Order: sequence, then C-alpha cells, then structure tokens
Amino acid sequence: MKKIISFFTSHTVWKTLINRIEGIKKTSFGDLVINQTVKLKKIPLASAIIFFSVLISILIVKTRPETQAQPKIEKIWPVAVISAESIDMQPKITIYGEVRASRMALIRSKLRGKIVSLNPAFKDGNFVESGIELLTIERARYEHQTAEKRADLFHSEAILEELKKELIFEEKLKIVAKKQLDISNRNVDRISALVSQGRESKQLIDDTKSKYATREQDYLLKGQRVSKLEAKIKQQEALYDKKAATLAIAETELSETVIRSPLNGFVSDVSLAFGQLLESGETVGRILSSKELEVRFELPEADYGRFTKNSASKENKTEAKDLIGRILTINWNLGSEQLSFNAKLSRIGAEMNPETGGVEMFASLQNDASELGLRAGAFVEVVFPDFIYRNVYELPERAVTDENYIYVVRDQRLVRLPIEVVGRSNNNFLIRSKINSGELIVSRLFENISPGLRVKVL
Repeated sequence: MKKIISFFTSHTVWKTLINRIEGIKKTSFGDLVINQTVKLKKIPLASAIIFFSVLISILIVKTRPETQAQPKIEKIWPVAVISAESIDMQPKITIYGEVRASRMALIRSKLRGKIVSLNPAFKDGNFVESGIELLTIERARYEHQTAEKRADLFHSEAILEELKKELIFEEKLKIVAKKQLDISNRNVDRISALVSQGRESKQLIDDTKSKYATREQDYLLKGQRVSKLEAKIKQQEALYDKKAATLAIAETELSETVIRSPLNGFVSDVSLAFGQLLESGETVGRILSSKELEVRFELPEADYGRFTKNSASKENKTEAKDLIGRILTINWNLGSEQLSFNAKLSRIGAEMNPETGGVEMFASLQNDASELGLRAGAFVEVVFPDFIYRNVYELPERAVTDENYIYVVRDQRLVRLPIEVVGRSNNNFLIRSKINSGELIVSRLFENISPGLRVKVL
C-alpha cells in the first residue's frame, strides 16, 4: 500500500494538482475550502470522500488553462501542370497482324498413278521456281492412250481427204453430164423442127427424146452423188473434230503426269514418298507465293468508324475516301532487331468480326520483303496513320474528366473549361478548347478537385 501511495505521490499529475491547491489556498476560494475542511473532520469518512471528489473536480475545471481560437488557414493544393501548346499532329494507330501469302497454289494430282519421279526440292520450306518439275506419275498407260487417239485421228483425217477428192471428181462428172444434157436438149429442138417440116420421121424425134431423158437421169444421179458426198464430208469433219478433241484430252492427261510448280514460292504441307500411289484429285502440297505477301489485321470498330465517310469530320472527308491505298508501316521484331517495311492498304473485308468487333483489312507488302527473310505466318506490328489534326492540344488521359472538362491555373486558382476530344494518340487525348497559348493545365486530377481551389504549381 505504501508503494502504491508512493507511486501516486511521485506522479506528475499529482504534483501538478498539489501546485494548483497551493495556489488556491492564497485566494478567498481557498479560505472557504479550508474552513469547510475543518468542518469535515466531524463528518463520516464516506461523506468526506465524496466531498473531496467533487472538490477536486471543481478545482480541475477552475484551474484549466485557457485556449485561444486559432484563425482558419486556406489549404493550398500542390498540382502538376503542363504548358498549353497548339500543334498539328498525325497520330499512329498500332495494331498487330499476320503475314500471309496473297497467292497460294494447291498442288493436286489430276490422275491416278504411282509416283516414279520425285524432286528432292519438293519438301516443306524449300523455295521452288515457277515451271520446275515437282514429281512424275507413271506415263506408260497415258502414252499408249495418246498414241491410240492419235492413230484414230489420222484414220479419220485420211477418210476425210478421200471423200473430199471423190467429191471433186463427182463435181467434174456432174459438169460433163450437164453438158451432155444440154446437147441432147438442142438435138430434141432441132429434130422437132425437122419433123414439123416433114423432113424427118416421128420415130427419130422419139429416139432423140429418149436419149435426152437418159442424159437428164444421169445428170440428176451425179447431183445426188455430189450431195451425198457433201453430207458425208460434214459427218467426217465432225468425227475428225471429235477425234482431235479426244487426242487433246489424252495429250493433256499425258502432260499432267508431270506436276510442275505454278509459281515462285515456298513449299508447304508435303508428305510424299517415291512409289506412292496417288488418287485422282489428291492434294500433295501447297506453294505459297514468295513475292506477293500481304498482312492481315483487324482495325478496331471505333477507329474504322472515324475513317468512314459518314463519321468523318468535314476536314477529313477527303482522307476518308482515300482509305484504300493508304501507306502503312510494318515492323517485324527479331529479338532485339526490328525490320520495317512499307505496305499499301489493298482491300477491306466485307463483314465485321462479331467476336472482336474489328474490321478485317489487308495490306500488300513490297516485293523486297521476302528478300529480307519475311515469310508467311510471321507476327508483325502494323502502324496505321490516323488523320492529321490541326490546332489541337495533346493531354494525358488523367488530365481530362469523365464529363470532358479540364482545369487550368489562373491567378493561383483552378478554372474549369469544357473541351472537345477530337482524337487519341497512344494514351493521350487530342482536344480543342478555348485555352490561351502557354496557359498552365493541370496534368493529373485529384480527388475533390473543383473550380476555385487555391493551388501551388509544382
């Protein structure tokens, strides 16, 4: 108990209380307290404790130090700013795409047969030139077939020549028969005149008319023979054309036993072996054009909308019409090295991708791209030039409110101004607003920002 009393008596609060009591003793209130204390000696202990508790509370309230109200100081907000400078700018839209061959040839076997010759270069990844022999199918059956069709054609040609010569001979005989008929006709006229004069007998006129009828019959038969030969010649000509077409088919099939590359390019998807039996129409590989490369990519719907005629502004309508033919930059990253190529936007897809919302586009690469090693299937970066925006301000996204306002510093106070967002450049907005050149714009908004705040520029 003594230790507890010793602890409290040594405490700073206790010492402060004793000092205050000593000061109160010297006042009239102190005299009153001393007199009451003397009287309390006759009061029971419990009442005395209550009295002293109330007394100490009063002493603490009466002796508390007086505090004076401090004047309210306006808070100064530190802000980061950028200087407003009007510029002309053409942003770049960065998209990723894939290189593909704009021309591709499927190599198919048009005939059924066994592979008897296979070019060693006809393997995946190898470069082959147009017209080079890739493989050969056994030719014996097709050679025999061609020889047979050629013989049929020669036979048909010989018959046709024979008929034509016979027609020429028959036409000459017809001419002779016509002359004989004319002579007989004149004899009939002459004998008829003599008979009418009584100088010849009627028997003679009958014999003359009989000879005329014979000549006439011979002439008609010659004409019939000529007509038949002309019809046979037409039939034989048709048969000859048929034989010629059959021979052409046979020769085509014979030529198709040798499969050649239709273009310059790289071989892909080949799986063949010497002696393998191929079926008609079976695909044996692909040739991807080495010169005609293009990049396929998807332009976001929002960006595409700005390039269309209806959504483009008046100053950019001419550029929107010239979307096809726009020159793009293609970047191919090879580790730490980057190769750049020029490409021309050649066509736009007919439909939007419902999954990504993008518009499919194709850009044709220059021919030197393949010479530098670029191949189909490469993943590349497409730099798409945007419109040229004139007299705009470039601001970071965090400097613009959701309601399209910015804050400028005027006389160390914030002023809110409305803006028009006309474009984007990476993570920055391109805006137009009534801003004075060189004016300070808050570059980073903060919570509770509002017009009229006093600020300090960092």
